[in-house]
Amino acid sequence: MDFSGLVKGVQDFWDFIWPPIICLLALFGIIFFVAPLLSRRILSKLASWKPADRSQIQFIKVSKRFGIDKLLPIICAFFLIFFLDAVRNIVVMGGQSIPPVISYSPSGIILEDHDNSTVRCLWESREEAIHLQKEAAIKAAPSQKAGDIANASPSGEDRGFDPDPGYGVVGFEDISYLIDQAVADAMAQHKDAPAVVNLHYAEEKVGTAHMIFSGLKFIFLYTLIVGYFEMRISPIRGQVTFRTVLFLVVIMVGTFVAFLHYLKMTENAEHTKIYVTQTFPIKGSLDCEAPDSDKRDLHKLYDRAASQETSSRTKWWSLQFPSTEILTWSWKQLSGDHPGSSYTP
Repeated sequence: MDFSGLVKGVQDFWDFIWPPIICLLALFGIIFFVAPLLSRRILSKLASWKPADRSQIQFIKVSKRFGIDKLLPIICAFFLIFFLDAVRNIVVMGGQSIPPVISYSPSGIILEDHDNSTVRCLWESREEAIHLQKEAAIKAAPSQKAGDIANASPSGEDRGFDPDPGYGVVGFEDISYLIDQAVADAMAQHKDAPAVVNLHYAEEKVGTAHMIFSGLKFIFLYTLIVGYFEMRISPIRGQVTFRTVLFLVVIMVGTFVAFLHYLKMTENAEHTKIYVTQTFPIKGSLDCEAPDSDKRDLHKLYDRAASQETSSRTKWWSLQFPSTEILTWSWKQLSGDHPGSSYTP
């Protein structure tokens, strides 16, 4: 037996089993602590569904007659795995749909690390490659105005500053694309390299941090709902309110910590991508020879581009909340308070 395969199987099983187990412990722990009266009612209701002893004896006899009893362990294992997976998906995917939702820009992380030699080299190499393409286009089309070709941006975007003619068309989004391309090639050609393995670990940590953040959002809403129903049936609402508020505060603190942890893991993953790009660069993408000083100074252009984009951005991440436009539009449609409501064809 392959020992490494056995270890990998155990690791995969542990990665699958621990999230739903923790989710179940949290869900049951909250309902028993926050809503003891509601939990007792639920347990009594479940106990009333238990089949009678006679029905159980008949089921055992039938299962033995048809040989179903030999398949019961497999059937139970299947439904247990299905139940655990369903619990995890409900908590995690439900939490992902609850606002706020974290979004981030990889180019923003790269911009914060613009002093990195690899990022600088990628920008200057790409800038130089575009400049050479423009020079070739000018020579190939002498009838066209040289200034129009030199100042044309391949992406059609205005970068917001006035560099030397024929330069300054590369943005940090382009650098992010080059890094992703280099990472994809490295994963395909050097999947067992230490840098690529470290990137896999970093991305797994990002996924785990995001799963924890989403799960805590779901548990926060779950606690709020459980506390509300407990207060409706409990005669001691003061204690229920105290326990609910206490749990909500603890969950909010945990969600904030998970949010910061997710941002940190995301930064680490993007920095690891830069390291992978430096270790396994795309051919011709890291050509950092000294430029011709008579034509331009790429270092100054890079500093100017980084300064311009830094001043136009606040942070690389954002929290997105649901838009109220659809609600406003629906209300206008129902109330008739919208332009053209009196129009009759």
